[in-house]
Amino acid sequence: MKFSAVQRETWLILLTFLHMWIGSNNGCLYPGGDYEFKLKLDKNVIPALAGCAQIPCAYSAPMRTHSGRLIWFSGSPDFPISPQEMERKDGLLRPLASILEECSIILWDFSGHERVEEYGVMLEWGTNETHVYDERVAVSYSAAKLNISLHTEVLEAGKQTIIICSLPDLCLNSDPIVTWKGLNSKQLRRLRFPREMETYLMYSEQLFYTPIPEDHQAEITCEATFGKNLSASASMTLTVHSHPRILNSSTCSLKQDLLTCVCVSQGVPLPDVHWPLQNNIDFNTVVTSDGHITVRSTFTMTVVDLTSISSPVCVSRNPLGQTNMTLPLNTDEVIEEAEGDGQSKNDLEN
Repeated sequence: MKFSAVQRETWLILLTFLHMWIGSNNGCLYPGGDYEFKLKLDKNVIPALAGCAQIPCAYSAPMRTHSGRLIWFSGSPDFPISPQEMERKDGLLRPLASILEECSIILWDFSGHERVEEYGVMLEWGTNETHVYDERVAVSYSAAKLNISLHTEVLEAGKQTIIICSLPDLCLNSDPIVTWKGLNSKQLRRLRFPREMETYLMYSEQLFYTPIPEDHQAEITCEATFGKNLSASASMTLTVHSHPRILNSSTCSLKQDLLTCVCVSQGVPLPDVHWPLQNNIDFNTVVTSDGHITVRSTFTMTVVDLTSISSPVCVSRNPLGQTNMTLPLNTDEVIEEAEGDGQSKNDLEN
């Protein structure tokens, strides 16, 4: 089918008006057929991630500005954002009309403080010609949220557990470095779990760890470095349950006719200390504790004949178990007293 010259010209005019009408309805063309200055921001207020803020953006401009340069600024055009502070990032704004060009960026957070900052865009072209877009976007920065938790509800000395440190909302492509502090016993191994979501990164690190009794009430800290030299930390105090044990410093001593026995025991929960002596023997007991891990029980009794009583036994128990020890008698004081008595008698005879 052939068209006459008049028909072809008519079709061209119609196509031109159709193109102008479509562009006009998208808000990008002036009635004269050129593109207009237009800035599309996904949101007016954006919460920042840990270490950065992601700003989805698209724009259009007249054809005469084609070789122009787009500049982001903070607060005022007088304060342009340096290339070190930002990174162009395509793909943050979808879907994107074909007549718009994406201007999405990632703004790096260098301070890590809570604050709200406003940003805008301007276009420079030709000889000192500029256009400042009216639209603004506010970014709400906050301190990074670092979490530390235990995989198990109860820590028990000698049994392996997992301590978890996590950052729930990191910038994409982040590679945080995690440091653990405050642990006394040897760390077994560490596993990293980065999980990339659509617009952010969830990161966690698991520490496989076997606590020792001395870790009870220890404060451990997980510290993460990320972004542009930002850091965050989280701490927790460990409660390490442990079986009771009786320390070798437990002993008995005899001074004249007074027998004193001291039993020093450790465990969590704090153990109860008992002295299973004969029922017909009178003795006094004093119990002290550091409120932390150690219990000290002291009993005293009058002894006329040391052979008339059995060897003192200290029994320590808590919900995890029980232990006992027959306490040794420190006879140095008895010998010294006997030698002293003999010396005094010889002096009298002489």
